[in-house]
Amino acid sequence: MFSSLSKTLLGRPLSLPIALRLISTATSNRPSFAFSYLVNSCGLSPESALYVSNRVVFETSARPEAVIDALKSHGFSQSQISGIIRKWPGLILANPERTLLPKLNYLRSVGFSGSDLARIITGGPYLLRRSLEKHLIPNFGRLRDFLGCDKNAVTAIRRSPIILVRGFEATVGPFVKILRDNGVREARILWLVRRQSTMMIRLSDHLEEIMMKTKGMGFDDPSLAKFAVAISAVMGMSESTWERKIEAYSWWGWSRDDAMRAFVKSPGCMTLSEGKIMAVMGFFVKEMGFESSFLLRHPRLMSLSLEKRIRPRCLFFKHLLSHGLMKTKMGLTTLLTISEEDFLQKFVTPHLKEAPELLDIYREKQHMATRTLVP
Repeated sequence: MFSSLSKTLLGRPLSLPIALRLISTATSNRPSFAFSYLVNSCGLSPESALYVSNRVVFETSARPEAVIDALKSHGFSQSQISGIIRKWPGLILANPERTLLPKLNYLRSVGFSGSDLARIITGGPYLLRRSLEKHLIPNFGRLRDFLGCDKNAVTAIRRSPIILVRGFEATVGPFVKILRDNGVREARILWLVRRQSTMMIRLSDHLEEIMMKTKGMGFDDPSLAKFAVAISAVMGMSESTWERKIEAYSWWGWSRDDAMRAFVKSPGCMTLSEGKIMAVMGFFVKEMGFESSFLLRHPRLMSLSLEKRIRPRCLFFKHLLSHGLMKTKMGLTTLLTISEEDFLQKFVTPHLKEAPELLDIYREKQHMATRTLVP
């Protein structure tokens, strides 16, 4: 035992007081088994093992091994289990059949995968201390009823586990009331809960101020869908991040007022990374030969996927033009925003008899686009 401990201690530098306390702990009667087990079987560092063994006492491995087996059976890795034990030492002595498995099985039954559970519970192990019947089931049910189905509730909790830890009324309820009172439509509220619940919960005390700021930018009708996107953008960006995006657009000739006009038209254009802004602008200006003002008139195109939609469709569009096959007057913006099914039906299928290779050409351009980087 002492030899094993010595190797553990020699493996990393410790101050003398810590080392003496660890040796004292490991060589005393009752805590020694717990300390040794936590280090050798659970992978805890000596410091963490000392912390945990000072808070829980066990003299056999039966209960700890049952707990570890229960967690591993639900997809938890050894490092995740060690992290949970450090945060909640009492877990090592929990009753798996009564405390752990019913909760884990319930969460799996409503749609959480093993990796979901491992990530969520590693981040907040106290979730397992909440009552299944009095807390987990009713709060998941409340969120499910609000969002319409289990899948949407699972998506929201994946992004914001605190909803399930603290409960619906303590987390989602307050900001939903503010949004409703300000005229945001229910469909957009549901979108914000699914997509931005973490930010909405964290900033709920400032939400009225954020809404006033958003309205002042030109979004004066909270009932419009783009108002929710604008709130999301304003909440999610610091002033420095906002300025970097303004600078990215200015590199292509936009003024600050231009960027703000584009934001009001299509708020998604300010939620993009600077890299995405530069890449899309670079493609339209350098490869397609457009002026940057084209995207100022149609800023919603900025939010489309460059690799999956913009590049392959634009290159295919140029192919049709060069071969005299572009007979419709449909504009490029419509060509880029219609669904894939409509695109194939309107631009590929009608020409397959006279140019049967067109479908292969389009697929090839899609494949090439995913491997091409825009300077």
